[in-house]
Amino acid sequence: MNVEKIVRSEVLELVPYEAPFVDLKERQRIAKLDLNENLLLPNRLMQRLLLRACRKVDSRFYPSPYGASAAEAISDFLGFDKSCVFVGNGEDDVLDSLARTFIGKDSKVVIVEPTFSVYANLTTMYGGRELPVHLRSDFSLNVDGVIRECGRGAVLLFICSPNNPTGNQFGSEDLRKIIRNFDGVVILDEAYGEFGKYSAVELTRDFDNLIVLKTFSKAFGMAGIRVGYFTSNSSIVNIVKRVAPPFSVNAVAERLVKLAFENWKYFKRYADDAVKERDRLLSRIAKIEGVTAYPSETNFILFKITRDQLLSSTVTKALGRRGVFVRDFGSNPLLNNCVRVTVGPRNMNERFVDALIEVLED
Repeated sequence: MNVEKIVRSEVLELVPYEAPFVDLKERQRIAKLDLNENLLLPNRLMQRLLLRACRKVDSRFYPSPYGASAAEAISDFLGFDKSCVFVGNGEDDVLDSLARTFIGKDSKVVIVEPTFSVYANLTTMYGGRELPVHLRSDFSLNVDGVIRECGRGAVLLFICSPNNPTGNQFGSEDLRKIIRNFDGVVILDEAYGEFGKYSAVELTRDFDNLIVLKTFSKAFGMAGIRVGYFTSNSSIVNIVKRVAPPFSVNAVAERLVKLAFENWKYFKRYADDAVKERDRLLSRIAKIEGVTAYPSETNFILFKITRDQLLSSTVTKALGRRGVFVRDFGSNPLLNNCVRVTVGPRNMNERFVDALIEVLED
């Protein structure tokens, strides 16, 4: 049987996501700085909360439909009505539900690039047509260009702010202008919002076409648990629920969300520590000859390899051989020869800096 004959053509255009999996034993001897996981949070804190969550769960029962228990905890924390919160099994699951809701055959979708590749993949998967708008050379937002493309009949707009992988956060007035001038739905991805200067969550009270996407994978250190959510208005939440599986958020994750908010002061402290360590690491990278580091409002740093005839892919592989894992973005628009490194604990960051200097000197 040739399965490709019966698979949707859109699926055949997609490339599976690839990331090296590192088992627990190997994690102790490497610097894993490739997926923006929050390794500054002590594992003992997360283990303690996870054990408490498990003790409150009876696994024989289904969790609450549509993560209602987690949605209630989120709405209490943010000061929103729970009808304005949608919860899913990680940000990717939430994005998939949004794509299935709004993207159909030949739907026009504006994506501000370079950015998180999942937006384009979902657009392709559901038969939509991507209308890309590139950032300016300094990674600033081309507001007029976005508005112009949105005016070509687009139904959806994806903006990531703070943006992955450039690391910068766009101005709130620029975002307001775009949202105000678009008749479709704006999905504003704030996965890294806790490391930035502000959040646009409150704007969902002013604009009925705005969805602000958040995750527990970054500042809350729950990448392995898989919880993501968005805030918007109750009409959008109810529509998205029509396409979402009702029990995608497991009971342990629901309970852990509650405990995370109850212990917010600890997570806030470690998020602040991550910002301080990010700024310290940025200054360290900036002093290395042969690279240019870019400002960041996230828990990662993008830098460009400027040494003659040295490719970012070569540097990434050389670092990997030294047990330091980072992400190569050199083939992306505007990111020629660029590499992204997660801000980890001090010892990992110093190992990365030492390895990078060694690679550049070879």
